[in-house]
Amino acid sequence: MRDRIEAVIRCYFDHPAVDMDDVPFGLTNVTRIVTVGGQRYVVRLYNRHTKSAARMALEIDMTSYLDQSSLSVGVPVFLRTREGGYYAELPDGTLGAMTTFLEGTVPAIADADQAEAYGRVVGEMVRMLGSFSVDERRHTGVSFLDWAALHPLANHDTAERFLNDPPFAIAPDAVAFYRNAVTGLVNKKEQLLRLPRQFVHHDILIFNLLAVDNRISGVLDFDLASLDVRMMEFSISLNHVLQLSGGSMAMAEAFVKGYAAFHSLTELELDQLQALTQAYHVAVLHFYIGQHHAGQDVEQPFGYILEQFMTRDAWLDLHGTELRKLLSSCVVQ
Repeated sequence: MRDRIEAVIRCYFDHPAVDMDDVPFGLTNVTRIVTVGGQRYVVRLYNRHTKSAARMALEIDMTSYLDQSSLSVGVPVFLRTREGGYYAELPDGTLGAMTTFLEGTVPAIADADQAEAYGRVVGEMVRMLGSFSVDERRHTGVSFLDWAALHPLANHDTAERFLNDPPFAIAPDAVAFYRNAVTGLVNKKEQLLRLPRQFVHHDILIFNLLAVDNRISGVLDFDLASLDVRMMEFSISLNHVLQLSGGSMAMAEAFVKGYAAFHSLTELELDQLQALTQAYHVAVLHFYIGQHHAGQDVEQPFGYILEQFMTRDAWLDLHGTELRKLLSSCVVQ
């Protein structure tokens, strides 16, 4: 693997001396922090199944736009290769790239102040991406509502075969829950697609955030960004707060307060919070099915997300009315 990382680096630097460190997170791509000439950078080898030249172009354009905007947090910026491009292609077709290195550590979201700060970052990102656009003929990524297209090895048929004969233990009631959720989403997909749309990051979770002096200072990993339903970002991030806090309504309220400082939503969007939370989980599980078919061990992350899905859906059934009152008072346009 080091040889492949160094092959990418040589596309940027002529005969560099390299120090290399692993990163603690990441299942989809191979990422390393490297030091070249005393300067730190991030090098990434992208998953061949999920990253094309068109998807690379979208991520490069988006991060460049955000870097030049008034966004209060930093984002990785793609470096130019020695030939003037923004990424390298290895002989086997794998794409690789180098970006700037951002200082910081993974932030905590353990109290109301931290949840509010997180909400502000998410709300600001949604507002900024609302002004980002690309030529309609360009690739715009894959919506999480098109979950069967997120991974080329996880279409409807391969996912069904996975569920019929899972490679590891999955409780029958969990499989039934998943299938029922998919059926429900298919039945209301046209309704969901009528909601306001814009570009969405999809993965503003703590492992993709950096903090300096207890303040969130960076947002990483735009790998899954795409044109999608605008409310998807809010749904994903609120789910994250609820997961981290064990379903704390106080933490949810703090997150919503922070989000509302930068962005508002419509009543029609709020009506679909539970459905979009379901769609997020279905999309992630579908992606893991694709990763399984690509030869990766996904038993732990698949089980974790499936359990989270069932827990969150039950929580929203129980607390949906209270949550809706909170949301209507804070973030409605």
